Amino acid sequence: MPFSCTVKFIRKPLNKTSNIVFFTLVSLLLFLTSCKENQGDYTTLTQGESCVQCHTGMTGFSKFHDPKTIGCAACHLGNTKSMDKEISHQGMILIPGNLQNAAQTCSSTQCHANELDRISKSLMTTNSGIISIDKLLFDEVHHTDTLFHITQLKHSAADVHLKNKCGTCHLGNEKKQYAATTEKTRGGGCLACHLNYENGSKPNIHDNIHPQINLNVGNDKCFGCHSRSGRISTNYEGWSETLLKPEDVKEKTGYRQLMDGRIFEKTTADVHHKIGMLCIDCHTSQEIMGDGKTYKHQANAVKIQCKDCHTVGKATVKKTLMDYISVKDYALRGYKNPEYSFLVTEKDNITLVNTRVDQQGNAYLTSKISKKEHLISNTCKKDEVHGNVSCSMCHTAWAPTCIGCHTDYNPRIVNADKTKGRWVEHVAEFGYLPPTIGVKKEGKTKTYMPAIPGMIMTLDRSQFDQKSKEIAEKFVRWYAPNAAHTTVKEARDCASCHSNPQALGYGRGTLSYIKIGTKAEWKFESYYANSPQDQLPQDAWIGFLQNTDAKKMYSSHDYFKPLDLGDQKKMLQVGSCLQCHGTDVKFLNRMVGGEYQKMLKSRKTSCVLPFKP
Repeated sequence: MPFSCTVKFIRKPLNKTSNIVFFTLVSLLLFLTSCKENQGDYTTLTQGESCVQCHTGMTGFSKFHDPKTIGCAACHLGNTKSMDKEISHQGMILIPGNLQNAAQTCSSTQCHANELDRISKSLMTTNSGIISIDKLLFDEVHHTDTLFHITQLKHSAADVHLKNKCGTCHLGNEKKQYAATTEKTRGGGCLACHLNYENGSKPNIHDNIHPQINLNVGNDKCFGCHSRSGRISTNYEGWSETLLKPEDVKEKTGYRQLMDGRIFEKTTADVHHKIGMLCIDCHTSQEIMGDGKTYKHQANAVKIQCKDCHTVGKATVKKTLMDYISVKDYALRGYKNPEYSFLVTEKDNITLVNTRVDQQGNAYLTSKISKKEHLISNTCKKDEVHGNVSCSMCHTAWAPTCIGCHTDYNPRIVNADKTKGRWVEHVAEFGYLPPTIGVKKEGKTKTYMPAIPGMIMTLDRSQFDQKSKEIAEKFVRWYAPNAAHTTVKEARDCASCHSNPQALGYGRGTLSYIKIGTKAEWKFESYYANSPQDQLPQDAWIGFLQNTDAKKMYSSHDYFKPLDLGDQKKMLQVGSCLQCHGTDVKFLNRMVGGEYQKMLKSRKTSCVLPFKP
């Protein structure tokens, strides 16, 4: 007799006893579905399905999606009782897994019933944050504290801009043709991540090779969308975008051309990429697939932080205390380390199921596809004065920079769907530099973290709204918080922040410390000319030693600001000391050890500072 078993996942915290029972049920179900050799005369859900009478010899199936286990109709539907080709194909779904059909296919009650709810609420489906910031730019909203969904776009200037530029990068974009994942792939619902062709083979239904549906989510699944905007996929591999054309780099090494024609220059790759780690090795399914909650912005949905792994005395959890999603993820991946504890995120206490902590306190991470195990360094101990500085502020090698952009609407462009009119972006310059210092303010708490020039641009809406250019043209100088994914082991040195104009928000240029007798001052000469719109250097965030205006927008996020005048003076005060003592290790250790104020008061008369201590 064929078996069937349905486990209903409970959406509330489980106590210890319930979690043990739940974990046992999940493990038993997965075991039963894979025990062909133990069943003797194997009778399965394919019994009575007419599909296999014609589609014989099909290979390539993954373990849990083999038709010998779940049949064909579980995914493709159709009339499985008829031997007539036309009748049997009635109601059939050729490409299951799209969000348009997932409720009837992947998310049917006997399969992944809970996952569709999670995915439907995830930011990769809703695009809420992208939409709200775009609408803020176009003055269609006055704050970003609103939940949006990509399917609800209409015909406003921002909506059309989103459809032209960002609207294809969401899971609800329907996959309509058989195709392996490429750099141009967009959408596909469940298939966006879980569809894998053997050795990247070209799909051909006549080859009788079925693509696998499995948990091997490689970085190629992320690349199509995440090589745009913040460009974290290309950054991670050590590629920085340029404005070069293919003919400019022909037969040159150190460059890469993407399928869309863009040219990237080779630079420093992320340390995690260098040791073979994939995106999914850090990011949990609760982040990628969603956790059942709705989020307005990516910063709220991402749970993983550097300190979850790289902090002495990091938090751990026993297997019996896992959340229900982690229990399932652990079982599906076949991990078997019952004697160990796991690392757990500080945010929301999510178990990192591919980690383990042994009895000596050593932490390890196992790559989810290669199964290679990595010893996790836990030697990060912040000093006395950098406790409110994010890890990435010091350990990010570089971040993308883009300045002088211009966006306007061309009503004469004919689109692929035969409609007319399209928003066009004109980029002045791409580059890559260590990130600028930004300040995240939450109540009275300040956290110093990386920022990049997200939008230093002019938006011209005159051709869309048919208004005068004086009314329709808008200039913004917005930086944005950024996780560049270019982590390096060695932290940047003191001077690279404390006496670096680009790090302080002034833009590239020369920052000089001038000392004459008993007086000293800092002077700044910018690399770029001033923008006519606001008379600041073209790449700057703020003016040199100018205070910030509480009513002015400096960022697309209202909690994120540049250094105010007080912060700038404190930074440059330390920069002044570094002019003489920058290589004195003993002096630097005292500074970061919390003695700086004491050292200022006891300094020699020859130590001239530009600002009053």
